[in-house]
Amino acid sequence: MPDLKITCSQCKEEFVFAEREQQKFYERNMTAPQLCYGCRSKKMAKREDAPKRYKIVCDHCGKQDSVPFQPKVGRSVLCKDCHQASLAKHR
Repeated sequence: MPDLKITCSQCKEEFVFAEREQQKFYERNMTAPQLCYGCRSKKMAKREDAPKRYKIVCDHCGKQDSVPFQPKVGRSVLCKDCHQASLAKHR
């Protein structure tokens, strides 16, 4: 099953529905997503039962962002971009 390119029904941007994601959707008997990850995230954030987010300043680049956990004093916290870059570096 190859990766699929889907056009988001909300923002009209094209996104990749990866083979690994397709397998998860298939196992759960779900249809392919109609919204890109960004639009899905925004939609989830508007829900009443959405997890609380905490504003942070990235310890690596200084960018403002939010995280789904309360940062602890003395522990570094990274924005989404720096966190993803650090994960990619460790693979």
